[in-house]
Amino acid sequence: MFDFQRPWLKSFDELQREMDRYLQHISRRKPYSVIFSQRVWQPAMDVYETTDAVVAIIDLPGVPEDEIQLVVARDSITVRGERKDRGPLGERMYTCMEIPFGRFERTVGLPSHVDPESATARYKSGFLEVVMPKLTAVEPQRVAVSNP
Repeated sequence: MFDFQRPWLKSFDELQREMDRYLQHISRRKPYSVIFSQRVWQPAMDVYETTDAVVAIIDLPGVPEDEIQLVVARDSITVRGERKDRGPLGERMYTCMEIPFGRFERTVGLPSHVDPESATARYKSGFLEVVMPKLTAVEPQRVAVSNP
């Protein structure tokens, strides 16, 4: 029988040893000393229906009332604004950094068509409550056809 030489097997063995050594090195490294938030700043929102209206409650702690922009359409609600970093400017040493800040915009579809002109909004204790009356069903109308 023939005896084949396989020099490429030696290369795979060396590669395996190098990978094992690298993975051991990584596992011994010091873990991060700062915990960062995993999400982009986007306010939480609850939307529910009553018999007469659709209500949206938006969680906006730290956002000044005069910096909130609210747009209500027949089938969606959009809130945008900015939450600014409230810490002092200068050198900081964070241990945990989870409170997001910056510009945000969030649009959510509504479960029923609403009347945007009749919507009302209240901002209290960091919550924006938007009450949007539902549109009443419009009865179909007969249209007369004329011959010019």
